[in-house]
Amino acid sequence: MVIIPKQCKIIWFCSLHRKMKNDLRTMLQGVIGKSRGQLVQILYPKCNQQVDSWECGFYVMCWIKTIIRAVITDDWNERFKTTSPITEDTINQIRQE
Repeated sequence: MVIIPKQCKIIWFCSLHRKMKNDLRTMLQGVIGKSRGQLVQILYPKCNQQVDSWECGFYVMCWIKTIIRAVITDDWNERFKTTSPITEDTINQIRQE
């Protein structure tokens, strides 16, 4: 999850492609949106979908690296467009780093 308080925006990444649970959304609306008097906008960009149950941490690390290296601050739906699993080579590279 990427939280951008000044824009009242949340970008939700889930390698299982699940939506944010209502209780979390309500809590974040209260914390982020209430102070600004706005509704929080939640974006669900397409993101890689994991194949096995143990991979989620590698997916998070891969997305973090992508966001930081490409200095992504907007156009989330344009930047993340694939639901393909991350390759084994990429997971091994993340493991080594």
